[in-house]
Amino acid sequence: MKKLGLPVSRIGTFAAVAALLVIGAQAQSVITNNDIYRAPNSATWMKLSGSELKAAATLKTKGWGLGGGFFGTAAQAVVQVGSNLCVFIADPGSDDIAAFNGARYVGNYIDPAGSGAYDGIALAVHGDQLYAGYSASVNIGVWSIKPGCSLVLANSAAHTPSWAPIDDLAVSPDGKTLVVTYGEPDIDSFAILGTKLKEKGPFPSAGNTTGIDITSDSKYAIVADFSTNQTQVEVFPLNPNSSLGGTDDYVVPQGGSNSNNVWLSPDETLLFVSNSNSAQITTLRFDEKAGKQRRLTFDCLTSLNVAGGSFYALGMATEETNGRGGFLYVAEAGTNGGPSGIALLQIPQDGCPAEVSGSPFSNSAGAWPVTLTAYPPRPF
Repeated sequence: MKKLGLPVSRIGTFAAVAALLVIGAQAQSVITNNDIYRAPNSATWMKLSGSELKAAATLKTKGWGLGGGFFGTAAQAVVQVGSNLCVFIADPGSDDIAAFNGARYVGNYIDPAGSGAYDGIALAVHGDQLYAGYSASVNIGVWSIKPGCSLVLANSAAHTPSWAPIDDLAVSPDGKTLVVTYGEPDIDSFAILGTKLKEKGPFPSAGNTTGIDITSDSKYAIVADFSTNQTQVEVFPLNPNSSLGGTDDYVVPQGGSNSNNVWLSPDETLLFVSNSNSAQITTLRFDEKAGKQRRLTFDCLTSLNVAGGSFYALGMATEETNGRGGFLYVAEAGTNGGPSGIALLQIPQDGCPAEVSGSPFSNSAGAWPVTLTAYPPRPF
């Protein structure tokens, strides 16, 4: 399974202006978990201004990071609960989840049965529930989100789905199913029954499963497969009882090297695949209504600017909430412990996504953000 190595250099200080952050402005923003190695952790909040990302805030978690982990692990989650914008940041080095109300720190929350100290804590959110996949204890906890963004443990992490460490989690838009990957040749799903989870798998996969996306109608889970020399994506039918159907497997020889994360455009016509080994984004056309082996077709390949030192192309999100998405954000972890960045690609109506001038935009707070979350979010 592809994962980040450990940083060897001192991580620089990120200048921020958290006091000036206005949550209610609905400005397009991106949040990354910096996952600082064995030291006080932080998250970086950046805002989009024209075609430039600018520093908005540093969220100090009061916990510790782990210095990188599995490439597919979503290590932060953002959700609107009433009038509050709740931000949750995993601290795998100290085995806790930090909660923020906007940029205001709320608290750190520990599940005694859950440990992410092997390779991270994956987070997924739906409504007023937060799901935490712990890589070391290999289980999943369920948290209730309160109106002020505090957390209460609803069900301790007692569900042990596999011997392999959890890589990523995703909740279906209808809130009925939790899909889980392990970076191994299998995948799992759970029926969500209130605050409880009922395992339906595991199910076999063609490759080593990592990042997950789910279609807006909750009918298909799309999963990236880690491979050192190709783009590989699997599409799994999501059955009404929350089990998974057999894989629809795609190997794309025209794509980049090593698939780690996938992201659907808001109109679900395109699927973006991040290729960490080649620092590229493979764009595939997606047609949900097509038959097996015809749902995904190659569209184009975009090489990212790595001249500034960023190398790994990792988690993604789109800027606009409709159409093709406007811009594509790509998390880039730094090489040799150096500063990380966020690449910004313009998505045209026709043609291949292209990186804008000045991209990637530096995040000097930490070298190891492997995924990112955009706000306002895509509708599904």
